[in-house]
Amino acid sequence: MWLMTLIGGVMVGCMASMPPGPTAILCIQRNISKGFRSGLTTGLGIATSDTLYASIAFFSLSFVTSFIESNMLLIKGIAGVLIAIFGVNIFLKKIHTELRQNRTKKNPASWRDYASGFLLSFANPAYILVHIALIATVKSLGFYDTDENAFSNASMILGIFIGCAGWWLAISSIFKVIRKYFRPRHLLWINRISGVIITLVGVSLIISMISDLQINFTLNEIFQTK
Repeated sequence: MWLMTLIGGVMVGCMASMPPGPTAILCIQRNISKGFRSGLTTGLGIATSDTLYASIAFFSLSFVTSFIESNMLLIKGIAGVLIAIFGVNIFLKKIHTELRQNRTKKNPASWRDYASGFLLSFANPAYILVHIALIATVKSLGFYDTDENAFSNASMILGIFIGCAGWWLAISSIFKVIRKYFRPRHLLWINRISGVIITLVGVSLIISMISDLQINFTLNEIFQTK
């Protein structure tokens, strides 16, 4: 039944969004520093990227996964730089300036919040592997229409988006309630800590790329000498 497939998709979306990472930190930071709309808009950008990766995993687009695997070093480098830039930008933000801008804007959420959430999530193509595992899990539990028609396939993808978006809506709603307890000095430390963590994630990707390059060069030298 398509309904079971939809429920399976919602399960995948929720489980894929739950693990803490740079996207969760960014969404929480936006909720606290800029408000509910900004946090939710960021979360919707993350959900869109996750749904895109889930679609690639679900439809087994081997040419896409092959491209990602063959260019993983380059992707790691680009992703690392982008994530590090996000982190440094958050770290350097001036709280009083940001609060003043939020007060003067009727709607502080913008396409920039959506785009930054999308790009930060999109910068980690390893999410494809996560979705492959999760989709296989819900299928094994029976949350899938074995007819595999276009309607059931669309139900799975829609369910994944609903699950992702629902998770970030829940997070944004929670922080909407507790945001009033935060003071500017708290926001400053939240920005500093969030910025450092996100920057370290980006730097770790860059270091991983360099390490993989060195291993590849070493292996090439070994094979060439034989």
